Amino acid sequence: MALRTDLSKPVVATQNRTDTKPVNTVKPQGPVGMSSQSSFSAGAPSKAKATVALNGVGQKLTPGPVDLSSPQAQQAVQQTVAYVNQKNPQLTGITGGTSFAPRSVERDQLGMTHVRMDRMHEGVKVAGEQVIGHLDAKGQFDSLTGDVSNIPAGLGKAPTKLNAKDALAVAQKDFNGDTSRAPTAEKVIVKGKDGQYHAAFHVTLTDTSVSNGKDPRSMNYFIDANTGESLKQYNTISHLDRTTNARRAGGTSGTPTTPTTPTTPTTPGTGRVADDQTMYSGKVDIQTTKNKDGTFSLEDKTRGKGIVTYDAKNKAEASGTTGFTDKNDVWGEKTDPSRAATAVDAHYGAEMTYDFYKEILGRDSIDGKGEKLVSYVHTDVNLVNAFWDGEKMQYGDGDGKDSGPLTTLDIAGHEISHGLTERTAGLEYEGESGGLNESFSDIMGTGVEWFASQKNKAVKSDWAVGEDAWTPKNGDSTDALRYMNDPTSDGYSIDNYKNYPKQTEVHGSSGIANNAFYLLTEGGKNKTSGIEVKDGIGMEKSLKIFGRALTTYMTPQTNFSQARAATIKAATDLYGKDSTEAKKVAEAWTAVGVK
Repeated sequence: MALRTDLSKPVVATQNRTDTKPVNTVKPQGPVGMSSQSSFSAGAPSKAKATVALNGVGQKLTPGPVDLSSPQAQQAVQQTVAYVNQKNPQLTGITGGTSFAPRSVERDQLGMTHVRMDRMHEGVKVAGEQVIGHLDAKGQFDSLTGDVSNIPAGLGKAPTKLNAKDALAVAQKDFNGDTSRAPTAEKVIVKGKDGQYHAAFHVTLTDTSVSNGKDPRSMNYFIDANTGESLKQYNTISHLDRTTNARRAGGTSGTPTTPTTPTTPTTPGTGRVADDQTMYSGKVDIQTTKNKDGTFSLEDKTRGKGIVTYDAKNKAEASGTTGFTDKNDVWGEKTDPSRAATAVDAHYGAEMTYDFYKEILGRDSIDGKGEKLVSYVHTDVNLVNAFWDGEKMQYGDGDGKDSGPLTTLDIAGHEISHGLTERTAGLEYEGESGGLNESFSDIMGTGVEWFASQKNKAVKSDWAVGEDAWTPKNGDSTDALRYMNDPTSDGYSIDNYKNYPKQTEVHGSSGIANNAFYLLTEGGKNKTSGIEVKDGIGMEKSLKIFGRALTTYMTPQTNFSQARAATIKAATDLYGKDSTEAKKVAEAWTAVGVK
């Protein structure tokens, strides 16, 4: 039997769906499978220059998300399914029903099209398992990403001893607290830590308040639908790891060498006066909106669907639309309210992050469609934390000892990039995928800082994370949360996969990919292996490669080895199969022990 898509019915879906119903599931006429590792077929390499893709009537196709109901998207989905069938005849004859629900179709600046699909089994979603089909600029199938293995027949159809309400009760007992958003419970099939598939309920319980020193939580529980056992659980809201931060000591931050200039160094503020004073980035030019009463608000309507910054009013739960206003649109003057100071930095950080995505990664905000970036400052009182809560940014003011206000450029870029990951690869926040989730936020945050430094001489670009806000009164400006050039210098992180079993906490294991990115960019030796990468390829190329890998070639359960494959494939697309860039990516991962 073979998977097919019924062309007599249009493929209709909402991109980035969060509900529980499969969207026009590609019905199985037979099972389909893949190897247990991500698969990248060879395919002709694309070049770094954008390719102009045309539709059948010669019209230019623009980069970005493609409507799933369009003929172009339907055809791309059909080609992906056909490729899966062709390459995996070994499961023919097995009953059960593997299928896929299209999640998104996106076209990139090279003219390639990427089809991301959730795996289904007997009408039930298989948690965390996706395949991504990649078509070249001519519409020919290029490669396939994703993991699909055998699932016992009947697992999706068989009656279960527990229902959604029962599973919710089990999860609520462990959560042991109030929720700020409505709980959800969805029947799924999930692979447990025992390596076996189980019928389960995916329960999410969220509390984004941070009162009494607690961290925000959006807990994902996978409760066995027959035994009530918690098969796995993790928190999808990233936050500063305060228990380990207390042990951070000053490391070596380093400064990126010979930075290259972004290819299109223009912003909507070009030609305006940089007269807005920030806490961390000198004087800048932020975009605002003039109100009816003649004052100005921190709302930028020139980038995507907007960027806006609000006051959380020191409440444990950020909400409302209390904004910041200025009479003359010159922010940060000595006579301005002190409460607005951190807001200027948060607003600038969101603008630079948006511009970085647009100019370096070729992406229109975190969802590729200009999604509005909303930030709140002054969350709680003396909060040493900043986090993306799934909908918006929240920044604490710090306690003046461990940190100042957590609104630096690299922290803003880091946290907003958790939103980027959530909208694309969806890396699960545990194990190896969790370490990669944290690392890619460090990488993108460092990228935002570097990007801003090309336009603003007051911004210093380095390899430390959060150094400008961290331990403001100890006199050491290099003291930071993490050090990408030397991860082990914080006394907590690891820089080589050989030590992963000793450190699996996601902030600590992020050092593996962080150091691979550093070595790719700058060259140098990995401290643990002693393996040297000679001559890096520079920041801009490294960012393009890792950014493309994240958004295009990674899935929720991507591990370190698969991340290596994803970045090599991204480099191949951009610079060619035998390019120096692709070879250096492989060398960097080898140096940090990832094969």
